[in-house]
Amino acid sequence: MKTSSPVGSKLTLPLTFFLLAATEYSVAGSNEADTDKTVVMDTINVTGKAVKTDKDTETVEDTPSTSIKDVFEKNISVGVGGPTATSQKVFVNGIEETNLNVQIDGARQVNNIWHHNANLLIDPGVLKAVSVDAGVAAADAGPGALGGSLRYETKDVDDMLQPGRDYGAFLSGGFASNLDTFTKSGAAYGRYRDVEAMGYASHAEGGNYDAGNGDPVQGTGTNLLSALGKLAYTAEGGHRFEASAQHLSDDEIRPFRANFAAVRGQTLLSENIFNRNTANFKYSTRQPSKFYDPEVRFYYNDTSLSRPNRNGGFRPGYFDSTIESVGATALNRVKTPLGELSAGMDFYQDRALTDNFRDASMTETARNLGGFAQLRGEPADLLKFSGGVRLDSQEFESVDRKLFDNTGASPNVSIGITPLPDLTLNGSYSYVFGGIQLAEAALFHTMPYSAYSADLAAQRSTNAKAGLSYRLASVKFEGEVFSTRIQNTPAYQEGDDSFVRVNGPAVKTEGLNLGVGYQRANADFGAHYTNTEVSYDHSQLGTLAFYLGSPVGEIIKLHAAYAWPELGIKTGVSSEIALKYRFAQDSGNRDLNGYHTYNVFAQWQPNFYRGLTLRAEVNNLTDEDYTDRYTAGTAVGFITPLQNPGRSVLVSTRLEF
Repeated sequence: MKTSSPVGSKLTLPLTFFLLAATEYSVAGSNEADTDKTVVMDTINVTGKAVKTDKDTETVEDTPSTSIKDVFEKNISVGVGGPTATSQKVFVNGIEETNLNVQIDGARQVNNIWHHNANLLIDPGVLKAVSVDAGVAAADAGPGALGGSLRYETKDVDDMLQPGRDYGAFLSGGFASNLDTFTKSGAAYGRYRDVEAMGYASHAEGGNYDAGNGDPVQGTGTNLLSALGKLAYTAEGGHRFEASAQHLSDDEIRPFRANFAAVRGQTLLSENIFNRNTANFKYSTRQPSKFYDPEVRFYYNDTSLSRPNRNGGFRPGYFDSTIESVGATALNRVKTPLGELSAGMDFYQDRALTDNFRDASMTETARNLGGFAQLRGEPADLLKFSGGVRLDSQEFESVDRKLFDNTGASPNVSIGITPLPDLTLNGSYSYVFGGIQLAEAALFHTMPYSAYSADLAAQRSTNAKAGLSYRLASVKFEGEVFSTRIQNTPAYQEGDDSFVRVNGPAVKTEGLNLGVGYQRANADFGAHYTNTEVSYDHSQLGTLAFYLGSPVGEIIKLHAAYAWPELGIKTGVSSEIALKYRFAQDSGNRDLNGYHTYNVFAQWQPNFYRGLTLRAEVNNLTDEDYTDRYTAGTAVGFITPLQNPGRSVLVSTRLEF
């Protein structure tokens, strides 16, 4: 028995959404200007700049985000599993983010420390834009984009300042009823001649939340600290130098396995200290020419997880682990008769260190030098093209001091054809060399995972997508089919008193995404549907496939918003509906229950002072008792997964000076 095919016949709901949107369009009329501002889903983007900012739909966009899940609530390709910041992981078409090239302000993130914790700790309050290349990524997106790329961009001084002003500040505060969490944040920013500076800080603190059934969920308290500083100088001739530093930390009592509520009925709690630090320096120009549009970047990133044993000595489950990464990118963009050519080189060195309080610290290192070229252009009026190639050379030194040298090429191509003014057909393909990923840093803390197979091979993947988009006045329809296959996944073979790292079977995701969006005047509506099947070694992927992916099945996301500009009021609603996911009877997994959640909000910015924002929202309006589709352990009988929060009322205010 197998779940329904991703391109099967279960299209009743998405077709209903299509008809609803068309009906709404026919009633509303078509005399409004086509703003082309609604981003329904991130499909194939031949320019390589699929960036959505809050300015794209500023009259209706629900800009505040309290978690990383809020950031992706309109993107059906992206799912977030885990209800707490330290358990959340991001999945793109069912593939976990460790198989993507993930960047924050251009700084590559490598955070596979401990499979029970989040890969990346990030504060959505400082985000300006997020770019998702699901599957196929451009050559200049960076190395290791096995399943695509994910790029976060934080706000600059220009994004914070009010028009016509050279300095400013804001203070904000909020309270969430279910979580008993208070959040305080503030920033100061300004520009003096050619110098810009900003500083931001935020602290959220609160207790455990209750699930939809009213039971408290232990180990879900909040103690999150975030800080960001930026400094920029623009010299004569447009030469711009930017430096930034970011710190995030979570220090709280968590379940012994942060993404499980209990194992075999036992709930164990321990101290869990998670830190991320990123430093970044960038040179660019604000006066580019035809042959000179450079970008040079240096970065440092470290992520650490400490689980101290207050009684001292070695005990399984207690360790200090850190992954440090340094890197650089240098590129130049040149205008050619065929389009813009982006070419350059990049480098990274990743190092994992683990102290298990018993033996000497264990280390593992990966170094990569890459060169790339990507051409983007419109060779004809009806044709857009993007194609490129990367060449990477990686040196990997394993924990048992074996050396692995691998070199590989990563070509990609994307084509967009517009046979009719409102119809675009897209297709893209990539073959990716991923090298050898660092092992999970904390894996060495208790078991002797100290041997590597001598024939360990580099990871490689193939990605393919095909889709279309069609606009009918204020209504936009989109659809795509996709496939990603990653070979030589990390796996371990049990031996005598040891586990040997070997090449694992392939993980594959394939499916169908559909979307419809409507935007007219101050109204915004969107409906998104996915039917995605993720397999491992030709069988359905389970819910404990750490660093690989998660089962998805059929999921629907809805959102709608309306604004009254003359009153300064916005209101909106969002919903996630997951249909039941069935495993094969002989798989040993339990079926995943379906669920549906609704969130509503209202926001007021009085016209007499636009610097004041008052907001109220209700998350999980119906108090649904559920665990979201991407949370680990939901299909395994001996694990009690973390339930999502029940109904919670959030009130917040923001005052800009």
